[in-house]
Amino acid sequence: MNHPESLACKIAEEVQRLIADRFRPPEATYRIQFRAGQMTFRDAASLVPYLSELGISHVYASPYLKAHSGSSHGYDIVDYAHLNPELGSQDDYAAFVKALHSHGMGHILDFVPNHMGIVAAENPWWNNVLENGPSSPYAGYFDIDWHPVKAELNNKVLLPLLGEQYGEVLEAGELQLEYSEGAFVFRYYDRRLPLDPRTYSVIVSHNLDQLKKSLESDSANLYELESILTALEYLPQRTETMPERIAERQREKEVIKGRLHRLTNDCPAIAEFLQQNVRELNGTVGQPYSFDRLDELLNSQVYRLSHWKAAADEVNYRRFFDINELAAVCTEEPSVFENMHRYMFGLVVHGDVNGLRIDHIDGLYDPLDYLQRLQQGGLVALGNAEHCRMSEMPKHANHPPPDWPELEQGFLRHIKEGASTDLQECLYVVVEKILGPDEPLPDEWPVAGTTGYDFQNLANRLLIDPTGLAEVIKAYHRFTGDGPDFREAAYQAKLLILRVAMSSELQLLAHRLNRLSECHRRSRDFTLNTLRIALREIMACFPVYRTYIRDGQVSERDRQVIHRAVAQAKRRSPARNAAVFDFIRDVLLLEQPPGLNEEGCRERELFVGRFQQVTSPLIAKGVEDTAFYVHIPLVSLNEVGNDPAKGAATPNEFHRENTERLANRPGSLLATTTHDTKRSEDARARIDVLSEIPQLWRAAINRWARMNRRHHREVDGLSAPSRNDEYLLYQTLVGTWPLEPLEKHSHHEFTERIQGYMQKAIHEAKQRTSWINPNPEYDDAVRTFVGTVLKDRPKNRFLVDFRAFHERIVHWGLYNALSQVVLKLTSPGVPDIYQGQELWDFSLVDPDNRRPVDFTKRKEILAQLQSELSAGDDARLALARHLANHPTDPRLKMFVTWQLLRFRREHADLFQQGSYLPLEIEGTNSSHVVAFAWRWKTLEQTEKTAVVVVPRLLSRLRSHSVNADDIPGPPLGPVWSDTRLLLADLPCESVRNLFTGQTLYPEANNLLPLATVFADFPVALLTS
Repeated sequence: MNHPESLACKIAEEVQRLIADRFRPPEATYRIQFRAGQMTFRDAASLVPYLSELGISHVYASPYLKAHSGSSHGYDIVDYAHLNPELGSQDDYAAFVKALHSHGMGHILDFVPNHMGIVAAENPWWNNVLENGPSSPYAGYFDIDWHPVKAELNNKVLLPLLGEQYGEVLEAGELQLEYSEGAFVFRYYDRRLPLDPRTYSVIVSHNLDQLKKSLESDSANLYELESILTALEYLPQRTETMPERIAERQREKEVIKGRLHRLTNDCPAIAEFLQQNVRELNGTVGQPYSFDRLDELLNSQVYRLSHWKAAADEVNYRRFFDINELAAVCTEEPSVFENMHRYMFGLVVHGDVNGLRIDHIDGLYDPLDYLQRLQQGGLVALGNAEHCRMSEMPKHANHPPPDWPELEQGFLRHIKEGASTDLQECLYVVVEKILGPDEPLPDEWPVAGTTGYDFQNLANRLLIDPTGLAEVIKAYHRFTGDGPDFREAAYQAKLLILRVAMSSELQLLAHRLNRLSECHRRSRDFTLNTLRIALREIMACFPVYRTYIRDGQVSERDRQVIHRAVAQAKRRSPARNAAVFDFIRDVLLLEQPPGLNEEGCRERELFVGRFQQVTSPLIAKGVEDTAFYVHIPLVSLNEVGNDPAKGAATPNEFHRENTERLANRPGSLLATTTHDTKRSEDARARIDVLSEIPQLWRAAINRWARMNRRHHREVDGLSAPSRNDEYLLYQTLVGTWPLEPLEKHSHHEFTERIQGYMQKAIHEAKQRTSWINPNPEYDDAVRTFVGTVLKDRPKNRFLVDFRAFHERIVHWGLYNALSQVVLKLTSPGVPDIYQGQELWDFSLVDPDNRRPVDFTKRKEILAQLQSELSAGDDARLALARHLANHPTDPRLKMFVTWQLLRFRREHADLFQQGSYLPLEIEGTNSSHVVAFAWRWKTLEQTEKTAVVVVPRLLSRLRSHSVNADDIPGPPLGPVWSDTRLLLADLPCESVRNLFTGQTLYPEANNLLPLATVFADFPVALLTS
């Protein structure tokens, strides 16, 4: 064996080579949503040739580790150690990976470290906790408060899964005790809940004297049953937390179950005895007292069953947002991290996975620590596998060879000191991070960047007219009645969430804070209620998703955030004692009072960590899932990660952020549609047009409201739907109305989609109805209103008028969307395409955006385009001209997407190593264009250049009158008047238009007239 130090060096060199080969940043990704029966591993494998032809370098997969049965999204993982069997077998997965590799493609996995699905029978960790309580080896895997304020929950977990009040469910016979194979469980419909094994004795000893009479006194089977009862009595209590006692309980409970299983198999009399006991304990419907013993047995378990609505106030485990079935996981614990990531690291080592998307990074206790351990864990797994290979041992990333500990530190040192790589450059990792206004991604995070929400909103804001937006906001307030601005709506929504949906999370934090206040004489007089109210106000005033205080250190950015939140909370609470706000501020800033002991300091740091984990879901629920449905002047701005109050973006802002991304996070994803977006990119682009035609929009909504007034009904003394919900409906129809004429069947399907969306929207808004407290009469009024106003009949004046309005704006929306596609596919970063978005798509928030995608149609269109372009440049120009004048043709978006992806792949060095140069526009319509260039000089000193030019705010081009009755034509040729592109010092004697194949020649002073650039096609990429 080589000396450990020299071997570590060799391993490090080989791992560096593997990193450079396997984990290079993608050129372009394609998001696939796996789902049983809709997109399996086999289905994904069959798509690989098409995606390769399209120009995709990496498939970007939704989570596919084992999830809750029937999961539609995969984010409710129940087992991190296995693939989801509903998506296919191990061989199917291997075939998918093989298909990727055979086409030179990679694969990015969406990984979920923040939470797990806790359907008990399917999640072995959670199941063990419900069986053993604090004595479970997995009790520390979940953030459970075993000693909450409510005494009845001491050492228990509240399970809010019942459809009615506990007593009603019990006496209706819906909670049933069952016995199978040595174990007892409670069944509630399809849910199975384990019993604390020590409580088995209640069932086994019931009517035991009668059993003894029926069996011989010296019966070996009877002796065994009594021996089992003795073993149950000596089983360690579920409150035991010493490691040896936990291990003993885990071992002995399984021994007892095995003995009971064998006994009931061997002795039918005892088996029938236990089944009879179960029947008696289950009670008789109509006889309430017959359920008393079952009630006692249920109350003796680790869990306390309750109505699902009780979760808002009393649930004592941290959830993902307010979803009871998703429990937060303590990933910060080393053993939890190791068990969660072991299988995934194996996929990385074997080359099956080439990068990771980390879901909900802000939900973790310490994101930086997690990301550092993730990168180091990947390195160690690769080094372990390489050591095994060098040692001619079986490669297995999960079990290091005996001498690996001697090599690990030297290996990591060589890796860190290597010239070509460091921890940040090991695994390709992007994080789902919502950035607040002027909030950068923390510099120290070892990641390539974000999942692209920041670019998504930047590109969309670029398509909004700032002057028209102000007019749209006025029209909205006139239509709905004066209401709060967005900031106030967001504040009120966060307060509402803390009072209702996340009341339990607030309660848990307040309880922790109360314990902290009792630790020092300067704060002990603050009551629990006072602390809870002040904490609620501070959290509702939080301006960003979270702070990142760790290791006792508070950054200046975090200090300012906390001071700002506390100051606003004070201003909003003039009647409350300011001292309590100051106390909470000092706790959050880790400013310890004199004399506080070491344990008190640790408790404060723990509180800050938990506080930081709660603010991010609060803002997501309060802003994205509430305020975004309440304050809706222009809903294309109400998108994940955006701040609608920022309004429109300027070209200079767009260039500035592109330049910063290239300098700091060039591997960041560029998204325009994701599985979480409220609307698809094309729907937003069409709604953006309303900011350009505010007068037409104001007149239209007022006209439609008058036409549809008779379809309202009165609910709770108010008109239904509300003016706000009606306004949302009209915007939604503008964004989603199909391009093709609706036949009877498709019209019915569209109506149902809009009805489904509106039902979701009004429940999320929480104004007249909600998920927690639904108002069936209002729900029905809205559903009926949508169905009536969309009924396709000659006398429906609204539908006739709406279709005419739609015809006026639909082309502008498509050209908007086309510009957005070009910007995404040519900007600094890694462009990402959500499944199906290579064709026009007008989907809404999930589940609408998870409908099956017609990939057969997409394959056929790509093949058709390839065939047409094979005929040469004349055919290319003819195709471009046709598509420019017929933007509803689905081939238009595919053509632009395919051509740009192919160009980006063929010139990867230009986009990865080149310089980004904003270009100036001069002339009458200069504000209607965004242009930039990529420039790179090769090793051979050859200059490579690509110029990107796209239009914006098309309805206000000089040649288009917003009062014209005809449908506007494409933004081509003469409409650009004297507007010219300044190529500055770019060496472009001539340029070729990628889309048309034409060669263009700059004029004097290196100027290109836009009438020439856009002579035949509405977007341009010009190459030297």
